[in-house]
Formats: sequence, C-alpha cells, structure tokens
Amino acid sequence: MFKKLFIIISLLFLLVTFNTKAQLVIANGIGQTPQQMVQNFLLGSGVTVSNVKFNDSPNIINISNQIGSFHTNTNQTNLGFTNGLSIATGGVQVAISGVLHEIVNGIAINSDPQLQTLKPGKALKDVARLEFDFIPSSDSIKFTYVFASNEYLTAVCTDYDDVFGFFISGPNPAGGNYTNKNIALVPGTNLPVSINTINSGIPNNSVSPCFLNYTQYYHSFIPNITYRGGTVPLIASAKVIPCSTYHIKIAICDVTNGIYDSGVFLKANSFSSSPVAITKTFTNPTVSDTSIIRGCNNAIIKFRLPNPVSINYAIPLIKQGTAINGVDYAAIPDTIFIPANSDSVILNITAFQNAGFTTPKFIKLIAKTASCYYDTLIINILPNLPLNITAKGDTSVCPINKGVPVSVSASGGISPYVLHWNDGDTNLQRIVHPLASTLYQVTLIDKCNQIVKDSVLITVFPQINLLVNANPSIICKGQSAVLNVSGANSYIWTSNIPDPSLQPQNNIYNPTVIPQQTTLYYVSATDINGCKAKDSISVSVLPSLNPAIIANPNPVSIFDPTVHFIDASTGSVSWFWNTGDGFTSNLQDFFHTYSSSLSGNYTVTLVVSNMNGCTDSCKVEVVVFPDLKLYIPNAFTPDIPNLNNVFKAYGEGIAWFEMLIYNRWGELLFTSHDIEFGWNGKFLNEEAPPGVYVYSITYKDISGKKFNRTGSLTLVR
Repeated sequence: MFKKLFIIISLLFLLVTFNTKAQLVIANGIGQTPQQMVQNFLLGSGVTVSNVKFNDSPNIINISNQIGSFHTNTNQTNLGFTNGLSIATGGVQVAISGVLHEIVNGIAINSDPQLQTLKPGKALKDVARLEFDFIPSSDSIKFTYVFASNEYLTAVCTDYDDVFGFFISGPNPAGGNYTNKNIALVPGTNLPVSINTINSGIPNNSVSPCFLNYTQYYHSFIPNITYRGGTVPLIASAKVIPCSTYHIKIAICDVTNGIYDSGVFLKANSFSSSPVAITKTFTNPTVSDTSIIRGCNNAIIKFRLPNPVSINYAIPLIKQGTAINGVDYAAIPDTIFIPANSDSVILNITAFQNAGFTTPKFIKLIAKTASCYYDTLIINILPNLPLNITAKGDTSVCPINKGVPVSVSASGGISPYVLHWNDGDTNLQRIVHPLASTLYQVTLIDKCNQIVKDSVLITVFPQINLLVNANPSIICKGQSAVLNVSGANSYIWTSNIPDPSLQPQNNIYNPTVIPQQTTLYYVSATDINGCKAKDSISVSVLPSLNPAIIANPNPVSIFDPTVHFIDASTGSVSWFWNTGDGFTSNLQDFFHTYSSSLSGNYTVTLVVSNMNGCTDSCKVEVVVFPDLKLYIPNAFTPDIPNLNNVFKAYGEGIAWFEMLIYNRWGELLFTSHDIEFGWNGKFLNEEAPPGVYVYSITYKDISGKKFNRTGSLTLVR
C-alpha cells in the first residue's frame, strides 16, 4: 500500500516539476541484430564474439524496447563514460524520460535460472538478457558497467530488490570450468550488485539480507539522466584461457513487481581481452595527430603488455598497404621484441622524402598480439609537397577608389596555413585602399614550417588638381559670368539650381552662364587615366532691387491732376523718373501735376541703381480722367424716323455702365451695359405699347466710384 501511494505521489511530482530536457541520447535497438548491437556498442580489442542472442533470439530486434545504444554527445553527465550499450527492465528510454516505469514491448520474460539463484524465492519481472559466445586473446576478460534503478530512494532493504548479473561459463584457468559464474559483484566481495547491496546507506524497511556499508559505490545522477540512483562505474572481470571458447549472459530484472524499472549501462569497447595494447602517437601532433608527413611528422607505435615478462616477448608483424617497406619509409623488421623484464617497446616509423612522392599512401601493420589474435593498425603517409603561393591583384588605380581586391592562393605544403600581410592583415581575400602606390607583401607558413612569400603592387595614379574659378563671381541679376576649370581632359558641368544658360555648353571648360539667383556650379573632371575628380564654384547674384512705383492717387481727376510718386524698390540709391508727359526727376519721391486740360493714360518709368551698380527699371500707367457727366432724356419716339428713335443716356468720364428698363408692373423689358446701346421700344420682338416706363441706371467713374439714377420715360407712338 505504501509503495502504491508513493508511486502516485511521485508521478504527480514528476508531472508538475520535471522540466529538465534530458540530453543523454538513447536509441532503441529496433532494426538491428543482437550481433550488431554487441559488435557496434560493446566489443573492444582482443575478443571475437558469435551466437549473439537477445531475449533468446538472434534475429533482428523488431519490437523490444529493452535494449539500445546511448551517447552523451557534448552534454555532461556523471555516468562515468560517454557511450555504449544499455539494457533495461522497462524501455531504455526511462533513462531520460523522467518516468519511473515503461511497459515492456513484446512478451515479458518473468523467469531466469541464473537471476533466480541470486534472489531465491522471489518473483522475477521484466527480465532482459543478452548472451553470446566469445574467444579471448589473453588470460583475462573485463568490461565496465553502471547499474541504475528507480527503486532507489524507496526500496532499500525491501523485497523490491532489483538485481542483475554477468554469468560466465567456460574453462577456468585454475582448474575445472566456470558454470554461470556471476562476475558482477560488489568490489572485494562475492555479493551480487543490487538495490540491497549498493545503496545510499539509508534503509526503507528491514528486509534481510541488506547491506548499507557500500555507499562509496553509489551516487545520484546529474544532470540529464533521470534514473533516481545508481552505481559508480564498476569493472567485471574474469581469468580465462586465451583462445578458448566461453559463454556469457548479461541479465537484469525487476524483483517482486515490475513497477519501478532498472537498467545497466555497458561502456562502449570495454569488453576486451588484449595481451598487447597498441597505441599510435606522432612526433609533431600539432601538425597532424592522424598521419605521417614526410620530413615533418613521424609515427610512434607503442606495444605494451599488461605486465612485464621475464623473457623477450616476440610480436610478429605483417606489413601491407600502398607504402613500400624500406622504400617509402624506414624498414620495419618482421618481428619486434618487448625486452625481458619490460612491459613495452616503441617502433618509430619515418617516411622518406622522395621527390616523386605526390599522393597519399598508407601502411597496414598487422601485429600478432596473441596466439589467436591479430591487431591491425592503419598508418597514413601524406606527401609534403613544396609550398606554393600566388598573390593576385597587381593593378593601377585612381587615388579615389572603392577599394582594390587582392587575394592569395596556396597549394602544396601541409594545411592549415598561417598567412600574414606586411600590414598585419591575415585574410586570403581582402580589399585594400592605398592612398599612394603600395607594395603589399604576404608571407605563408604551413604546418611543417615551410615559408614562402609573394607580393602585390598597387600603382596609384597622381591626384587630379582641379583649378576652378568664376569671372566675375559676383554679378547683378541679368548679367553673365564665365566659369573656368583646368587640370584634367574632359569636364561636365551641373548646377544645384537649373540654369538654362548652362545646358548647351555643359561639357566645355569655360561656359558663360547667366544665373537668375546665386548658384553653385559643379564640375566633374576626367583625366587621361580615366580618374575622376569633382569641384565646385559659386556665382553670387546680388539681390534684386525689385523696382516698384507707388502713384497716389491713380487714377486722378483732371480737376486735380496732382500725383505723389514714391520709389518702392529695395536697396536703391539713385533714381531717374519719366512721368510720361515730358517731365523727369532724380528724386526718390516727389509730387507731379499733369495738365488740367488733357485727360488720358500716361506711362511713368523709373530707373533705379543700388550701391553695387546694379540697375533695374519698372513702369506704371497713370490715368487722368475727365469730369463725370450724364444726361438722360424723358421720352422717345421709335416710330417717327430720324426723331429720337432710341432711348439711351449720354455722358462723359463713365468707366462702367448698366441700364435696366421695366414696365409699370415691374417686368424687366431691357438691359444694356453699353451707354451707346439704347432701347428701341420692343420687347420679345414685339412693339411695346405707348406709355410710361421706369429706368434704373448704375454707372462708375474711372476711380471706381459708383452712382445710381432712376426715373420714368414716355414711349410715344
């Protein structure tokens, strides 16, 4: 009851609080055979395996989620190793999913005789077992593992004592045979590794046997592994007879129930049995830690025994590959010896610097490291071709440019290269901006310290020195100026303000311009090298006098023909007036009286000058109008020839006129806007009857003054 309650609480807790994104990568074994899983993710050196089965089948794993591979990639864990093979009582994904239990895919196995011997009388659940035959090449076999479980924290010293074992069978060097001997033991004891043997030392119940004093082998997982506890990396090992056939079974199960899952992590390549370990290093690993380079990097091959021996230990060697022994590299003997009372010997391999060696080659070195085992080493030999450099970009440019591309191409030698220009730049391709002719030198160094140099010359044409002026540079409005430029071969002029006078001559060196206001003229010049330059010159146009005349009054009556003339110009300092009737004046303002007997229109002219000598003129029309007179008859006779046949008004000095005629009922019969156009006594082409009619006449004098007269007229027939 307690365990079920804890499961519910734990699941709720995980759903609420588990938000760490697991970064250990788990891949189940579906689609691979058990042989492939062992070969790819467990097997190390000195061992051959066969007859591999998982859960009693050698076939492709097509459903089971109890076996898989794992790797940590670049993510950190405290598992103790980075990749390998995983076997679990539930799905292997439990390791990262954050759940405590995952249903087994396929038919669950709930019995195993060897695991049962470790837990007599207890129910076994969700068994997962991997087994195979193997032949060791040395006198021992070993591998590294970690046991992990979700039973930790709640099941120590209880009946839920999940367990596993590594059971080996085969010849025992001490005599007799191993028969399903468990080698997964608490270090220094014969106790199987389980919840009740390796734990935190804090019991959750009092089931016996239970051991609480091996806490040094227990820890919690952080980060990125979600099992609630497990062992530190442990080593399972056994003494064996070289070249004999053995059988091993790796099995794990839940005990009593299958609620909380457990798993075992097997370190990649740790299942090994090699009497002679072979390592490969290089004399210049910064140049290459994978290949011999002729004249630059040699290989150091070390053959090492687990322990010193009392006699010379012979290691036969077979040399194969595209590189020829004694021709491409210093001759290697057919046998090398680890001296007596020593555990190792070193073989130096030096490649010859042959001139004709231009393509990579390799040595395939096969060493007999045990009576039934060979180890193979591939050693690449790279050519060390002469280092070449080509710097590109020699050219000639104008002083003002967008930059010049220069580049370096390299071949031969051993990359990566170190490159630097004499100005400190380190790029293969770059853009330079020389202000004067410049030699850019570049040095290239390869990994074998070959040094080559080259250079790029950028010739910079002389700077264009433009001389630009305007004569004169200050003008009055309406005057002209001559622009001048020298220092190049061709020119194009433009201006900041459109100047029609410039357009027909914008490509000559000395255009004559007539700007209407102060204008900035730009010149773009090109020399014999095609280089360009720009400059500008301003022509200032002095402010206009804006000549204007004030004549007051205007128009003026012939009865008082005196007009006050005033100069309204800007900045004028001298004046010449002509009033249009023969009178002249040099005053800024004055009064002038026209003849009282001559009405008419007089053109008044004013010529003004400013302090800069600029002149301008303007005109105004002065009107002297006659006296205003209007006569209106009171009757007319349209039917009597040559006797007052049309009713009209007569007058003088009238500037605007309108006459309206109505009958006695107020109906409008006639309209005229011309004093000379009168009424002929008809309405709608019919003769109006004789009688009395009403007129309304409105008129204005030349000054715009308005008058109105009304009265009656008699039409006589």
